[in-house]
Amino acid sequence: MDIADALHCAEEGIGSILSLTAANEDASRLIAALVHSPVSAGFSILRWPQSLLPPLGGPDDLEAVAVSLLPLADGLPDKARQDIALAAERGGGELAGEAMRGLLGLPSLQPLWMGLDGVQKAEFHVEALAAALLDLCYERPVLIVVENAQWTRSLTGALLDALGNTVEDARLCLLVIRSPAACERPGGWMPPGTARRIVLPEPDGGPAEADGVGRDDPTPHAVLLDALRRDRRPERIEWMAHHAPLAGNWALACACARHAGRRAEADCRPADAARHYRNALAALDRLPETQRHAQRRIDLWTSLARTHPPSDGDAIKAAEKARMLAEDLGDRLRVARALSLLATLRWAGGDLPGARRTGMQALRIWRRAESAGQQVQTLIKLGRGLTEEGRFRHADTVLRAAAALAAREETCRLHGPTALAPVCIAAHQARCRAELGEPEEALRLARAALTQAESSGHAASRALACLHLGWAALTAQRYAVAVEPLKSAVAVTETIRLHAYQPLVLGALGYALVRTGALNDGASLLLGSREHARMLGIRRHEPQILIWIAEAALLSGQPEDAVRNARDAAGKAAASRQSGDEAWARLALARGLAAQGDIAAALQSIDAAARIAAQRSMAPLLTQCTDFRGTVTSA
Repeated sequence: MDIADALHCAEEGIGSILSLTAANEDASRLIAALVHSPVSAGFSILRWPQSLLPPLGGPDDLEAVAVSLLPLADGLPDKARQDIALAAERGGGELAGEAMRGLLGLPSLQPLWMGLDGVQKAEFHVEALAAALLDLCYERPVLIVVENAQWTRSLTGALLDALGNTVEDARLCLLVIRSPAACERPGGWMPPGTARRIVLPEPDGGPAEADGVGRDDPTPHAVLLDALRRDRRPERIEWMAHHAPLAGNWALACACARHAGRRAEADCRPADAARHYRNALAALDRLPETQRHAQRRIDLWTSLARTHPPSDGDAIKAAEKARMLAEDLGDRLRVARALSLLATLRWAGGDLPGARRTGMQALRIWRRAESAGQQVQTLIKLGRGLTEEGRFRHADTVLRAAAALAAREETCRLHGPTALAPVCIAAHQARCRAELGEPEEALRLARAALTQAESSGHAASRALACLHLGWAALTAQRYAVAVEPLKSAVAVTETIRLHAYQPLVLGALGYALVRTGALNDGASLLLGSREHARMLGIRRHEPQILIWIAEAALLSGQPEDAVRNARDAAGKAAASRQSGDEAWARLALARGLAAQGDIAAALQSIDAAARIAAQRSMAPLLTQCTDFRGTVTSA
């Protein structure tokens, strides 16, 4: 009756999630009855059975989901594949359509798809499936049955999250079934608190079902392991990682779990990777303490840190654990790897001084080890952080060293969805040269970065290069030059969902439009960029966006808004040690105060801006401070 009620509501466009706890036999009987029931006659029914281990030689989780959608489209298989891809594109945009084409084995039509990183492609795969389902269920309501939800792996979990966030407004019913035994050992995807919960009575004798067979008898698992050793299918690693500890083979359990973790990480399944790395650490605890095992423990903690989002405190804790263990072991290269990761995490969290100190420690070790490739990556991270701190002269020196090393190495890309190394170097150098008063060299470097990015076809690189070309033009007060590259940056970041840059590129374009006369359009983009930065928690970019908002408010004849936003920008920049942004904010504040008639306060603020500009060799800012002071004192 509960399911029938939910299906009636779904037909009317009010979808829901049902969380059912039932023994496997009861769940099978229920599903069979449901499939043949008149209440579901008008529904397309999709069954997504979850398994403890990936199918050997079969499609991965999301590919299996994509194939399950084919009956929702009419026509022969090839036509159905095209229609499903079009449904994903209608609901999620062009790259969602490309993602669905990839899942269904169709050739790519959009060159930009090839320029995405693995993480971005995985996000689009999830978005494509959710978008296609939501589009197709308008034609005919859909019932999705997720069996054995306790075994759901990470990307399927992400898809269920996406559907769960939109199900209330769709002709969709999501029936999620878990076994009673799984409730004692929670795992897999957990429905949200708004889900309607149904618990069927347990069979006589209580929860007898388990996740494995013969858990207390290692012999069957040893036999399976022996057979799996001869299997050549990639998925055998996950099977071996499961059966090795049950067979009591802890050395093999550690090795297979580490390998499975690396496979999951490469496939952009961080939750699965984290589970495997934790299992490997648990297996290590069963093995004797040796130097090689100590090194493996350090590597596993470093890997575990990578599986958490940078903003997650668990990432820092894992990286710190790796650093501490490496220092205790006296393994300097592993210390450097942990320090490099810590620098990245601290930068992402807005701790720029901490990121700089940690990065410098790593760099000293890489130099002694004569590891040029690692030096290039660390120098780029340092240069980027120093630029954001406003230490432009130091940053320029660091980036020039990175460029010289990169020219001798084959280091092209940093880890993760970031730009190619040569593009990173040239783009951040352009920002430095613009702030140091070399506009022509800044524009040359930014255009060189864009040329490299376009020839590589790498989407994130193109976005970074366009942003810095526009930013260099803004700093040089060549506002018309900035508009087109910033429009390109906005288009790319929106298309590929490059969230890290979206607020900044929106704000930069908004300011360029304001400066070229499109006040209303520019102001709208600026306000949107501020809200976007706050929503994403990107604190590093907020001072710069507030500065542009303050300058735009002044141009629009709103000095009160200019003062409020400039003061907010100065405070945030000072708190995060972003001295360059603080200096520009002080200039914007001085202009707002002067417009209000508070000349004494304006001069005090301009003095603070000029002092920082002189310390940081910010020639364009220092010139503007001098010109403004002359204007105010002569009035």
